[in-house]
Amino acid sequence: MTTQFRLSVLTAACLSASYSSIIFAEATPSEQPQTLATIVITANREGESINNTPAAISKINAQDIEDKHATFIGQVLNQAPGVRMNDLGNEQHMMSIRQPITTAAVYQYLEDGLSIRPVGVFNHNALYEVNLAGIDNIEILRGPASSLYGSNAIGGTINFLTKAPSLTPTANIGLSASSEGYRRLDAGASNTFDSEYGEHGLRISAYASDRGNSWQDHAESNKQSVTLRHDWHISDTTQLKNIVSYNHLKADMTGSLNTDDYNKRPGYSYQTFTYREVDATRISSQLSHSWSDQQQSQATLYYRDNTTDQNPSYSIRTDIKNGKPTGTYSGQTTYNAFQSYGLNLQHSMNFDQVKLIVGAMADHSPNQAKTSDIEVFRDPNTLVYTGYKQRQLLRDFNVDVNNQALYSQINWQAVENLKLVAGARYDWISYDYDNKLTPSKVTGAPDEKRNFHKASPQLGFVWNITPDMDLYSNWSQGFVPPEVSSLYGANLVTPDLKEATFNNIDAGLRFKLFDDRLDGEITLYRLNGKDEVISYTKPDNTREPRNAGKTLHQGVEIGGTWKISDLYDQRLKLSGSWSKHEYKEFQPSSVLDYSGNTMPSAPKTFGTVEYQIKPTPELLLSAEGVYVGSYWINDANTEKYDGHTILNLRANYRKAAYEIYGQILNATDVHYAESTSFSNNQASYTPAAPRTYLVGLSYHFGK
Repeated sequence: MTTQFRLSVLTAACLSASYSSIIFAEATPSEQPQTLATIVITANREGESINNTPAAISKINAQDIEDKHATFIGQVLNQAPGVRMNDLGNEQHMMSIRQPITTAAVYQYLEDGLSIRPVGVFNHNALYEVNLAGIDNIEILRGPASSLYGSNAIGGTINFLTKAPSLTPTANIGLSASSEGYRRLDAGASNTFDSEYGEHGLRISAYASDRGNSWQDHAESNKQSVTLRHDWHISDTTQLKNIVSYNHLKADMTGSLNTDDYNKRPGYSYQTFTYREVDATRISSQLSHSWSDQQQSQATLYYRDNTTDQNPSYSIRTDIKNGKPTGTYSGQTTYNAFQSYGLNLQHSMNFDQVKLIVGAMADHSPNQAKTSDIEVFRDPNTLVYTGYKQRQLLRDFNVDVNNQALYSQINWQAVENLKLVAGARYDWISYDYDNKLTPSKVTGAPDEKRNFHKASPQLGFVWNITPDMDLYSNWSQGFVPPEVSSLYGANLVTPDLKEATFNNIDAGLRFKLFDDRLDGEITLYRLNGKDEVISYTKPDNTREPRNAGKTLHQGVEIGGTWKISDLYDQRLKLSGSWSKHEYKEFQPSSVLDYSGNTMPSAPKTFGTVEYQIKPTPELLLSAEGVYVGSYWINDANTEKYDGHTILNLRANYRKAAYEIYGQILNATDVHYAESTSFSNNQASYTPAAPRTYLVGLSYHFGK
């Protein structure tokens, strides 16, 4: 299916849905009932006031998402304390939450409480499989949450909660474009209908984006995303929620630059053929029933279908022999696909001062993968990779990934102002590996089965010191089994990797001061890792996963909003982190010992500060500063990136149903890198975009 066909079909569907809602639209806004307390779902899989939650959790609400008009999810997530998501271009990214900026499988990404990807098939780019246009709010739970969500919930768990259908007919359509070739169409429609079988609510949210000629060579992309949600209010005690989400991304991969090119021509790219193409479909159906005021049950069926086909820039490397470059170049093309069939069951019971939640889940995810070796040709004068040819099939295998789990959590209101929380989960994970090739050092190991079993406990308390001040502490344990790709993918032999385990303790204070004009939080944490999987660069310039002996991650996270003045509704928002990430024990070879060193790509400090002012009720102006401190880029701690500070300016004007907005991103045109790395005795940089102007216009019917 061509890109043009995908775009035209999606556009026609969105415009049709919008037109249908225009016909029935009314001027009365459709607002959901509001509560004074912030309600979060992620901490116990059910709605709970954040004041009763002994966890480092932040919520980004619908208004904050809408005001950002983000072209990249990180522009929204980086508002939260302790969160740094960098932009690798075309919605590709890495994440840092209580971890270095990393590609490791230490984050759990959820959509309405369901993991976007199954265990063992993590992708650090997985958030390009989310449709932000269909998201109402985002909850970020920092630290291990394996007691509820299983593996990978280590650095953080990010839960994207979809928009519910509106009570009255609404629709929206919007267009935006940037000075750097980015264009986007947003459209959506929603309504609730009465029938003899109960109320049916429908919402469609979609966007299509395209990036053409820009400041950067070989950087074109297109994406189409659509989310359809159906809520069926069967009765006062029974509801059904159905969600279909589809995301397609086709993106060039620009790769990184050496120091000289990064400084002199950051828009240059050595790549001409590298790309990534992703199709991700998720379908879920959740039935909720209240047996009484004290007992509720949920049953959720879900299905995933995901394919990723790529010729990645990060796989292209200089061939090394006897420690010296040979003058030739190699790469790999990869294909990965999985389907998932899952069921999650949960029941909650209330007994006076005690609430008990019990649940069980089962996930079956057949996974298929292929990897081919390619010979890459390069122009020695321009350094451009001009082409490639296939050499041999390195990997062709299937892995059936199975995950079953039981979990429970008990909340006890011990005294009036003190709540105790305890939780535990036990996971059974199995990999059934089937090698389609004749086993060898090149083509992989013989067929095998691997099993991982892990219990994940959690204990915590929250003390409501006053109605406006909460003190909490939490101890939790998390784990990560080796990834399928690490065990069976790109390496010449199958490594004997252990599961990584993490022990976390944190303590935090949430507060509202000065008649609620200052709303903030401060959290201290200490996270100890054992057998954490590290990507190690070998002398031949290839990379392989290895278990580090022990790692330590510790720091302070802060966030808050200060209402400076009622005059023009002036506000100051702050989020930040101070942290240290180090190898306590890591000796990758007999001659190398990095114990005591700081882990690479781990800035000690990063954060954002944003000033907002509304000169009129219709106009919102904001200035946002984004700071990333310096950090080491190699394990030996001999090469460093100096960090950067950038300024973003935004203006939103809303009048009745119309909205016009503009942005100047990187307003001072700072030259900086989104990520850096070190291999083959040289640094390489992923350059960030220069000053970029963006304008947009949207119209909301029935809002």
